[in-house]
Amino acid sequence: MVSATLSSMSRASLWLTRFFLYTVILAFSIAIDGVMGKKGDNVWNTTLSFNGSIIDFCAYGASSVASGGNPHTCMYVLALASTSFIIYFILWVLTMVDVFYRFMSKYWPAELFTNIWMVCWWLIGAIVITSQRPSTSVENTLGISKDIKAIEGLAWINFVFCIFMVIVTFANGAIDTRDRVDATFSKAEYHQPAEQADA
Repeated sequence: MVSATLSSMSRASLWLTRFFLYTVILAFSIAIDGVMGKKGDNVWNTTLSFNGSIIDFCAYGASSVASGGNPHTCMYVLALASTSFIIYFILWVLTMVDVFYRFMSKYWPAELFTNIWMVCWWLIGAIVITSQRPSTSVENTLGISKDIKAIEGLAWINFVFCIFMVIVTFANGAIDTRDRVDATFSKAEYHQPAEQADA
């Protein structure tokens, strides 16, 4: 779809890197939402049955199962991953379709600033997720240790991948800018002799 635009090895390599990183960030965002949204995993279960009572339970911030944790943190984590999915799905589509890719190449600073914003987004999110980790007793009681570690790990990986995306976007933008400048000078040099001959 974008083969005609990828005229050099460096440009093609950067496109493949962007495609890979966007795909992985998308997949990890979906994975976080999947774990958060599955009541059976008990990371966030609004109808958790425990010791004969029903608890509105969120693992984050929970010092005990009975305390119920902090549901606002669970809502935040869900929004964190969902927002990331929406933004990176749009960027993924723009990267895949030739017409949109040409548009992105011209206005690459917008993509760069979006990725910088997402670095901050995932950094804050990963810090919140890590700082609100439930107590060991809660993890052991409900058997959610793997789920908590998975969400935390995926959040930090997304943060790192967003940093890589900033670097890749800047490098791709620098190549696009150089190519446009070279094309402008080439056109100027082509028209200059003709103008001189007419004179």
